[in-house]
Amino acid sequence: MRRCLIVCLVLAAGAPARAEEGKEAAWFTNVAAEVGLGAVKAKDCIFTDLDGDGFWDLCIDRQHFYLSKAGRRFEAHTKHGIEFPAIRKVPVGKDGKADEAKAKDITFAPHYLYFADLNNDGHQDAAWGVHAWWERLDGRTWKDVEGCDPGVRSTIWLGTGKGRFKRGPASGYTAKDAVGPAMALALVDVDNDGVLDLYEGREYRQYGQLVGCGVDRLWKGDGKGGFVDGTEKAGLLTSPQPFTGRTLPEKGKRDVLRFSRPTYGVTHCDWNNDGHQDLLQLAYGRQWNYLWRNNGDGTFTDVGLDTGFAGDEVTDGKYPAFVRRPPEAPFRSNGNTFDCAIGDLDNDGDLDCFLGEIAHFWAGPASDVPSLLHNGGKEASFAFERETVREAFPLRKFRTPDRWNFGDLHAAFLDVDNDGRLDVLIGSGDYPDGQYLRLYRQTEAGGWDEVTQIAGFDWEGCGDLSIGDFDRDGDVDILAGRSFMRLNKAHREQYMGGIETNLVGLFRNDIANRNGNHWLNVRLVGKGQGGANRTGIGARVSVTAGGITQMRELRAGSGLANHQDAPEACFGLGKATTIDRLEVRWPNAKRDVQVFTDVPVDRFLTVREGSKRWKAEKPR
Repeated sequence: MRRCLIVCLVLAAGAPARAEEGKEAAWFTNVAAEVGLGAVKAKDCIFTDLDGDGFWDLCIDRQHFYLSKAGRRFEAHTKHGIEFPAIRKVPVGKDGKADEAKAKDITFAPHYLYFADLNNDGHQDAAWGVHAWWERLDGRTWKDVEGCDPGVRSTIWLGTGKGRFKRGPASGYTAKDAVGPAMALALVDVDNDGVLDLYEGREYRQYGQLVGCGVDRLWKGDGKGGFVDGTEKAGLLTSPQPFTGRTLPEKGKRDVLRFSRPTYGVTHCDWNNDGHQDLLQLAYGRQWNYLWRNNGDGTFTDVGLDTGFAGDEVTDGKYPAFVRRPPEAPFRSNGNTFDCAIGDLDNDGDLDCFLGEIAHFWAGPASDVPSLLHNGGKEASFAFERETVREAFPLRKFRTPDRWNFGDLHAAFLDVDNDGRLDVLIGSGDYPDGQYLRLYRQTEAGGWDEVTQIAGFDWEGCGDLSIGDFDRDGDVDILAGRSFMRLNKAHREQYMGGIETNLVGLFRNDIANRNGNHWLNVRLVGKGQGGANRTGIGARVSVTAGGITQMRELRAGSGLANHQDAPEACFGLGKATTIDRLEVRWPNAKRDVQVFTDVPVDRFLTVREGSKRWKAEKPR
């Protein structure tokens, strides 16, 4: 296994220590209160440009919106047009009937809400997804329970400008019978026709019940806001019944493994550098992940096991001696994968990953811990070399060392200090043994220092992450939600200063403007249908400066809990004062490449598909 230089920080009782007085000032400052977000609660959070003014606005908990006022403050935005209906939520009781005693009148929030220009008219649109909760298992058949279906269904909301939306057209995606246990979404153009499609991840219909598990869906876009089910035609259709084999089939005989798994996150990238976006499924229940290779002809082939993306090599399913349970089958011997950060960590021209996992002390080595996946490139058939957080990063401390959990539900790559090397941000939560927002800085030698302390983070129970340059000053800032799941009042009083409300965190990056490093931020505008999608999702942007070539790929949708980052390629350039080459590979049918030379540093650039010149904006 590849080994990294480790510089350990001493952490007290699992908590990242605060920067000491008199030492270097913290790299980040939580400015939520001073920009108008001091009373805003958030578990889930997204940076997105709702009104088209070039500044990142906020979507909070999939139903509340805040518009940026030139990156200086945020104001609540209520006249947006997206509906959140009042419903009576009636759960299914243990007897399989409507449980009226536990019914609640609520304002319904969708289970996911993602943003991109779905109809290529220059305005942000929204995909609003519903997770059906009103079914019960009758033998091996799932049936709707009378009185539990409130009638809400997945919807497309089309932007009309200035942060306003209207209901999109009816289509297969919005049909009454199309509903399922929706959990996550990726917006991606799978066939390079200039129209975004939807890859929807679905989980258990009933938690822990593999029979009839939700079947993931590929919704093909028509360019007008309508979507039809293209799952079967694309070769992505899986059996809803579980795999029951006890041994791993040989390579080339793995069609039997095309069974549905509880999907807790999905994303996309061009994993093998062929110009087509591949689909990545993130499975819960210690099951294998899917890596669906895009064959370029409208179909996909699963290569998760062959590439190492599915899970690590330990598949014996054995539990520790103190756990009196028989070993699991190989397909139940891997990860609980929730998020997947993607980027070129080593600047070698291919995409690497970080898999955010939940893992527990009682599950033993057959339960995957969070890991870096290093892409071996063409010579290794783009297979991944797995390096666990225990091997790569400084030792993580837990409050109960013998009863540890990894709660790494959220992850992102970003160049924190604009030195030209991607760093790793991990948002951990859900468990009371020391789950924090943590930052790992990549060293010049390719190792990792934990810099959570000097970053100024003391953020236990991370709810969600989104990254973007909200104040337009040339560095990447961090938007973080918070979750009190399993962090009860007594815990918060003992370890968290007694906080009572899960207020949002907006961490402004201060270090990158102090160290003198240069930068470049690039936004893209595609031609739309027949060219590249208007948002530029799936495009590759490469920058050569100071003898190094860096690459970013734009994504929309990254994992659990509505994770979506701002669609902008942000580069740190270190001390380089000139950009020798800027290259954009568009996600259109020909994968056209535009090249620009002698580009100035410290600029915001907009590149339009087919243009001969970029448009530059100076920092604020």
